[in-house]
Amino acid sequence: MAITKEYIAKIEGHGSLKVDWEKNSVQLRVHEGERLFEGILVGRTAEESHWITPRICGVCPIAHNLASLRAIEDAYGIKVNKTTETLRDLMVCAQNIQSHVLHLFFLALPDYIGIDRGTELARKDPASFAKALALKELGDEIAYVVAGRNVHPTTTTAGGFHKIPTKEALTKLFSMLEKTTEAAEWTAEFFSGLEYPELKVDIELVAMEGDKIISGKTGAEPIKNYKENIEEELRGNSTAKFGKYQGREMMVGSLARMAILKREKSPEVDRYSAKLDFENPYHNNFAQAIEILQNHQMARETVKKLLDSEMDATISVMDSDFAPDSDGLYKGIGAVEAPRGGLYHEIHLDKKGIIVYANIITPTVQNLTSMEKSAQAVLDQYKEKSKEEKERLMNMVIRAYDPCITCSVH
Repeated sequence: MAITKEYIAKIEGHGSLKVDWEKNSVQLRVHEGERLFEGILVGRTAEESHWITPRICGVCPIAHNLASLRAIEDAYGIKVNKTTETLRDLMVCAQNIQSHVLHLFFLALPDYIGIDRGTELARKDPASFAKALALKELGDEIAYVVAGRNVHPTTTTAGGFHKIPTKEALTKLFSMLEKTTEAAEWTAEFFSGLEYPELKVDIELVAMEGDKIISGKTGAEPIKNYKENIEEELRGNSTAKFGKYQGREMMVGSLARMAILKREKSPEVDRYSAKLDFENPYHNNFAQAIEILQNHQMARETVKKLLDSEMDATISVMDSDFAPDSDGLYKGIGAVEAPRGGLYHEIHLDKKGIIVYANIITPTVQNLTSMEKSAQAVLDQYKEKSKEEKERLMNMVIRAYDPCITCSVH
């Protein structure tokens, strides 16, 4: 007998679990149709790529925008200035706050506090709901001020920005950050107090830092070799590819970043991250809450740095001596730690700036194998529970990964 009648609720997109109760085995299935964005890019100009790819996802368009821009810049050898780097860092903070708040409060939290949907929090605990909305509004406002819109950036371009924020806009943003500090601190504290199901999974955590992909098991590899390490597997029962790292199930996202990245942490972030269980995928929810606080702190520091400096609006361009590869193509790879994990864009351009090849690997593709492995761990470690309870726990663990199914079938 199998679970086939319903999609997994409260995730982005359409996926289901097929369980063989007699064999005690589970399969994760993705049902959405492929959208073929890589094919759409071929024949387009380099300038169009960072406009097209954000349409892959309305939840994390900033990440796709930045990955495409970095791929173009890598292809043409463009080095951006410090102001551009700093403003892009601020965009990443906005993206993480936007996405994590949406997932935690509206999709994941109902599993833990006995409500059916996130909007019920407005009636059950209006003060908490107000904090969640304040943080979502903050993430949207940062994106609006820096990227031109809270969804699908308009100010960015290869080499810099068409328009950079004014000091007046940044001053107002800093005030908003100060007013929401308590909400960010409360979020980390609140999610630290939830009772997460116990689960132990041998997870290979993977995250990016600088120009390296880092595995918690095997160490660092150059991002330029991403296709040699991240393998995409086609399955007959899924419209999405399933990613593995060097042949093993992998997990990317907040829990992986907390385990692997050597970013300087504030005392508060360090205190909360010490409570994480890196073998328990349910703790990805807690890790996202910590990242809301961390990104809030980073955004505040970044805005202050911008206010205290002279910003450079110059758009960097390709050096006239920069040459294509031996085959006459300009080839670039752009990578970003998106809310759900490492995002990779690769493009090849001819001498006229027309895209002749594009490849995209999204975080959810990389997480699918580990999601299935974690659902299997629930079956194996909760054998004494009823079918209904095991179904509930499996759905919860899939939600903890915060999958973006639509991104996976890009």
